[in-house]
Amino acid sequence: MFIFSDDFIKELEDEILQDIKTKSYFRFKYIAASVAILCTIIFSGYEIKRYFIPNFTQSFVSVDDKILNIVLPDNSIIDLDKKSQIKISYYDTKRVVDLKDGNAMFSVSKDKAKPFLIKTQNTLIEVLGTKFEVINFDNKTVINVLEGVVQVSYLSNIFKTQTLAKLEKSQSLILDNEEKVYIQEIIDTNEIATWKNDLIKFNKTSLEDASSMFERYSNNKMIFEDEKSSKLKISGKFSTLHYDSFLKSIEMIYPVKIIKDGNIIKIRDRKSTRLN
Repeated sequence: MFIFSDDFIKELEDEILQDIKTKSYFRFKYIAASVAILCTIIFSGYEIKRYFIPNFTQSFVSVDDKILNIVLPDNSIIDLDKKSQIKISYYDTKRVVDLKDGNAMFSVSKDKAKPFLIKTQNTLIEVLGTKFEVINFDNKTVINVLEGVVQVSYLSNIFKTQTLAKLEKSQSLILDNEEKVYIQEIIDTNEIATWKNDLIKFNKTSLEDASSMFERYSNNKMIFEDEKSSKLKISGKFSTLHYDSFLKSIEMIYPVKIIKDGNIIKIRDRKSTRLN
């Protein structure tokens, strides 16, 4: 029979108690770390949802007809021209419209907590509440402001933007996305989004750009046989329903010959036509 001294028993009790405390400490640290990680995951998921997961999304593609009076969840309204395409995404923190191609008129409801953003190629347009038109064709983006203020930025990538201008009523900005240059001018607000009434207006617009814009309203393709003809300027208002009137006006104003070959419209200098 073994008899242990009181000191030995006390020392043994202390060791057991210390072991329990140590295990409890590490168990507490493990639980605390697990809770912290779980909270981080939950918070990260919440932030990802707020910024990157839309709670509303819808796309519109117009072909031969305009789509007017598209009412969004916040009562903002979009009018979409023919041969245009947009994708709408609403998040907890922002409202985003990707104008992939064509023309659109926006009437934006104010919401300071959720800015309204429009993307076209390398252009980012930000607004809280206003009315304005955005035109996206070829490598150009045009912004015409009817009411309020919009901020236009050049989008280098998703993390870097360069503010170009803040536009107010009656101001317009034309950005060449390829050349990365832009011009700013004053416009008549009565001429904004005239396509809603089947009209299109040119103001010292090159025939090349005018033909590209008019192609949206017909199945024709205009080809210039010389660069000089493509750079000629045209001004005036034309019906998008009467393409032939547009062609006749070009032929009356400038020394060019228009040759139709099916859906292909060839523009040729009259001098070269006489030589041939």
